Amino acid sequence: MPKHLSTFLPAVLAAAIGLLAVAPAPAASPDQAAIYEQLKSLAGTWTGRMDDPLAGPPVTVRYQVASNGKSVVEFQNPGASFEMATVYYLANGKLHATHYCAAGNQPAFRLDSNSTSELVLLEFDGGTGFDPDKDGHVHQGEIRFISPDRIEHRWFHYVGPKELGSTHWFLHRELESPARPLPPEPAPLPETAPPPATAG
Repeated sequence: MPKHLSTFLPAVLAAAIGLLAVAPAPAASPDQAAIYEQLKSLAGTWTGRMDDPLAGPPVTVRYQVASNGKSVVEFQNPGASFEMATVYYLANGKLHATHYCAAGNQPAFRLDSNSTSELVLLEFDGGTGFDPDKDGHVHQGEIRFISPDRIEHRWFHYVGPKELGSTHWFLHRELESPARPLPPEPAPLPETAPPPATAG
């Protein structure tokens, strides 16, 4: 081997090893089970406003843990004429969701790999009741955990492949009213002896 190669090759190898050592590590995949547990922690009623946190239209969201803990049902505007529901669940350890829209379709989502414990990103994963190439549907969503009592939603609306806009929900947890104590039962009346019989 020529003399210059015997010194050049080890130097190149050392430089390559050094570059590998400082290369950024690939981002860790989100802990899907932990994110599902966060969704379960939302159980209860949330109220707030849409688009403008101070002056936007009022909105209500209720979360209910169902199916022996295996699903979280999100009711948007429960009891209203345009009520909708989204069901979150784990399938083979992966977080999925199906949105049951008042428009009559059911877009499906999976957890985006860029999700974190603070920002849950839902990416489109097909669905039923519509043609995603031409029909209107909710195409993706976000849930941002601000604090244990504050979250934000964003839902992105598409017609076919084109985004038409989004809705932004600012929500805070409603404190559950403590149960009112039952009034005490009235004391039973004392028993009285029957009047003595009189001779007739």
